[in-house]
Amino acid sequence: MRMKRIQYCLLLAAAALFAACDPNGLEIVKTSPESQFSAPKVNTMGTVQVSQKNYDDNGEVTFSWEKADLGMPTELSYSIYLSSPSHPDMCLVSGVTQTQYVIDYKTLYAKLVGESNLGLSKGASHTVPCYVTASMGDGYYTVKSEPVQVTFDIARISTGINMLYVSGAFNGNHPDRDGIEETESGGKAYQGLVNMKSSGANSVKFLEYTYSGKNEGDAWGDDGGSLKVGGAAIEAPAELAYVRADLNTGTYSITKLDGPVRLCGLGGWSFRNNPELVYNAAEKAWIGEADYTSGSFRMSINDSWGFTFGPKRAADLTVRDGSDIKMYHNDISKKILGGDANFKIASAGRYRFKLYYESADCTWHLAISAVK
Repeated sequence: MRMKRIQYCLLLAAAALFAACDPNGLEIVKTSPESQFSAPKVNTMGTVQVSQKNYDDNGEVTFSWEKADLGMPTELSYSIYLSSPSHPDMCLVSGVTQTQYVIDYKTLYAKLVGESNLGLSKGASHTVPCYVTASMGDGYYTVKSEPVQVTFDIARISTGINMLYVSGAFNGNHPDRDGIEETESGGKAYQGLVNMKSSGANSVKFLEYTYSGKNEGDAWGDDGGSLKVGGAAIEAPAELAYVRADLNTGTYSITKLDGPVRLCGLGGWSFRNNPELVYNAAEKAWIGEADYTSGSFRMSINDSWGFTFGPKRAADLTVRDGSDIKMYHNDISKKILGGDANFKIASAGRYRFKLYYESADCTWHLAISAVK
């Protein structure tokens, strides 16, 4: 803060010198002391309905505020912040030069429910504080508005794929954060990776939602070794796991995956020769760096061909710096692609890889970025 004040004082001094010289009769720059600065004032908003219709129609939401005054007639830079219990002071946007910001519902939905953003639950209303800051740029004095409460009524948005959610001790019994996909539309058979890492004993149930709305669906648990509505909680490993559940037959399996996560193919097709991604507890992601020269590869877990993963879109079979692709079990991708989900990088170099789960779309992602 001291550095910001010094920079601001220097700016005022320069303005005062310019005003004193004023040899050409230019308009004199007027400044005000810090005590007279005024922060922006956020305009109140009605309940924001993040509904399936608004999402599908790609409608828009407007945040607006009254202009701040930092004592000089110069362009100000505004930022909007939202807070949740798990993610305080999340920056929704920065660098706004107007006194309003328009955001589409799809982007807003991802910001509200994304695990790396606010992490709010779906199918519920949440009232969260919102405030706006104003400054003349990086390093200069910043003023902050008083927070206003904004209510978001968040539906469970369907992206065209039915989900079964895994709820348990590992995620605080969250109703709709960790999901596994239906393998065939309407088939009621689901499978996918779930990060169940936790410090204690773990037990889970499966929550089924058949439509976008506020009401929780049926909770499936174990009844004599078979899945039944209202069954008992299922003991599960406190590790990464691969989960399969068929609600037609009642069969299920939870396979612990506590072995290496590798980029298989970068060092040949022998597992132990390939680079490993290491779990970062703070980011809840597997991260690592590796050199790429040529050829194709896919992700493997537990050094097993039964657990390899890659994209299921042909367009994602060639990635590049900045790519962020969705990852699926090879059995799922292979049916769509007509072959193993091996992919390659467009250019040779050293890259950073990050495997993470995004609750906004209930999908695992692999982000690839060049190491500069």
